[in-house]
Amino acid sequence: MLRKIGAVGGAIAVALCWPFATGQVGEQIYMDTVGKYENPYLAVTNDSYDRGYLGSEAVSRIEVKDEIKQIFEEEGLPTVWYVKHNITHDFMGISSTSEVEVDEALKPIADKLWGEGVAPATFVTSTALTRKTDFTFTINPIKTDNYNGGSADINAFVMQGTVDAKGAGEFSYQLPSASLTTIADETMVLKGLQGQGKGVIDGQFWIGDQQMSLDGVSFKDNTSDQSVDVESLSFAMNNVLSETTEDTQEPMLTNTNVVKVGKVIMLDGKEYSNFNFEMAFADLNYPALSRLGDLSDSMDGQLTAEEAERVSLALDLLVAKGMSFEVSDMSVTTPEGDIDSNIQLTLAPGIARISENIGQLPEKLSGEININLPVGLVEADPMLFERANMMVQNSIAEKSDTHYSLKMKVEGDKVVLASGDQLPLAMLFMLFM
Repeated sequence: MLRKIGAVGGAIAVALCWPFATGQVGEQIYMDTVGKYENPYLAVTNDSYDRGYLGSEAVSRIEVKDEIKQIFEEEGLPTVWYVKHNITHDFMGISSTSEVEVDEALKPIADKLWGEGVAPATFVTSTALTRKTDFTFTINPIKTDNYNGGSADINAFVMQGTVDAKGAGEFSYQLPSASLTTIADETMVLKGLQGQGKGVIDGQFWIGDQQMSLDGVSFKDNTSDQSVDVESLSFAMNNVLSETTEDTQEPMLTNTNVVKVGKVIMLDGKEYSNFNFEMAFADLNYPALSRLGDLSDSMDGQLTAEEAERVSLALDLLVAKGMSFEVSDMSVTTPEGDIDSNIQLTLAPGIARISENIGQLPEKLSGEININLPVGLVEADPMLFERANMMVQNSIAEKSDTHYSLKMKVEGDKVVLASGDQLPLAMLFMLFM
């Protein structure tokens, strides 16, 4: 019996002490997160942390930096913001609700847009002792009929996701609709914004995938009843790191991007449809790329001799390892006909110190270039028509009843045309200038 009473008493003691223990863990997680936060545009620091038994209160200080700071200053917005966190400790972990503290000067504006006493945005998290965190970020809906002569009706923007202790996670977001009308009587209407992603932020880069789609967006001049309408837009991005092996001691990055647009209707009523753009970089030396990213963040104005040397060394390493670039599909249907093109270029490894002699670049270059433009589109632009005719006359391009076509292979410092003739690579660049 005494053993049972002792066991029950011990369990009760653990339950009573656990909120305090999770409170200590919560404070450590908060301090670690703030201390390790890195962003080229924001500086986040702890302003205060008051830990209690069942709950804590904290305030974070967020300061915008560099170019973003200048934009805020030009718009008359504060460059320092405070976020208040209400944190609760329970048996299984820590939960928090965070709200932006609105500056007194901005409070009348916030009350007008979101309603009196309504926080513009909230951030709700639930963190287990393993540091796995579920979160929901919400920008509350905006509805106003008269703000600086304009109006707004914007649904709530909601992002939800999960992040583990190593920073890896996944998220999804949505904004069902938004409508804005300016004092100039111009209206933007957005419908069906949603997206998702899965991966991890590694220094400067997102390693993983992201997708975004939009049902439609329109920009209308209400005085003339003219508009630009975009339907069915989507974007996908994927960054993949290769695993290191005995042959490849350093990871390589492959980046792919895909943009698709179902239809665009211009001010003059012309329709452009089935726009596709697929671009990829492959075999990028990741340590060199990361070094260039880190250096770009630390630079401020004119490069010092030391900074220039570090940039040169990182660039040398990136080029020395080789890389490839491909636009596998760049196509669109225009009123004059279909445009389609693709480009594939490979830079073989083996170039030493490119920063000292960029003339080495063509020696390792190879690839293909294919471009097809409708005759009607070319002839509608006098400058383009002149260039295209010159290329046809010099057997660089070909003309059919429907299209001008340019097909060539890049072999080092030479371009091999479809006819088999060769041109210096430098001449090709001159033709497009």
